[in-house]
Amino acid sequence: MILIADSGSTKTSWALMENRALKTLVPSAGLNPYFHTSESIDAILNVELVPYIVTDHVREIHFYGAGCSTEKNDTLIREALQLHFHKAAVFVYHDILGAARSLFGDQPGISCILGTGCNCCYYDGENIFSRVDSLGYLFGDEGAGSYLGKNFLGAYLKKQLPADLEAAFRETYPLTLEDILNALYNLPYPNRFLASFSHFMAPRQDHPYIYALVKDAFHAFFKAQVKHYDHYDQLPVSFTGSIAHCYRDILETAAREEHIHIGMISQAPMEGLLRYHAG
Repeated sequence: MILIADSGSTKTSWALMENRALKTLVPSAGLNPYFHTSESIDAILNVELVPYIVTDHVREIHFYGAGCSTEKNDTLIREALQLHFHKAAVFVYHDILGAARSLFGDQPGISCILGTGCNCCYYDGENIFSRVDSLGYLFGDEGAGSYLGKNFLGAYLKKQLPADLEAAFRETYPLTLEDILNALYNLPYPNRFLASFSHFMAPRQDHPYIYALVKDAFHAFFKAQVKHYDHYDQLPVSFTGSIAHCYRDILETAAREEHIHIGMISQAPMEGLLRYHAG
């Protein structure tokens, strides 16, 4: 059996394959090594994954993860998995490679992730080439959920929202300034906290203020990421992730304004990864 994992900062999807067919899907918390220790990863695996899989039947694990971009981070994930899956060969890859394989298979293109965080690369059908680091929610993540939430929340705190949005937001989230600052500076996963406000924005994305905020964020993503690649206006640019999927109409409008051709938009990479590994 083969176990495939698609892990973002918020959630992980685990797919167990047998004879090239999907057998089981298991969700768990995200396992970004920048936000976890070996102990916290082990705790999540023990509670949210291992009880649902016969671990000794797994022979290969292909883990695609946000934050898996250094040998140290890859080793953290690999060793945590090997503690539970003693008979499996464990392969750890950056999530942007998973996105590229999912979106393009063995064909070239520019692969993008827009979820809680963002990423982008050129994919030649086998290897990925990155020119700009994502830099995370503090310095980057343009267009991602954390970026949308940061901009919206900042406008709310600075009293820059239209009156109707401010009233609706206050009714939905009775948060004090102290609550917000505590979540950002003292509690774990501030990027998830920021991205969570997309749940308020998404059903109101036709509101002129939110529409403009989201579109500007996508323009910022194209400028910060996509436009650094040669022939970006000639290659297909494809997206995966909850933000790309949820705001696809605005994303497509921003892309047209930037003379960028969108090939595919998927909500998550797993379906494409199953095709790739069954291939």
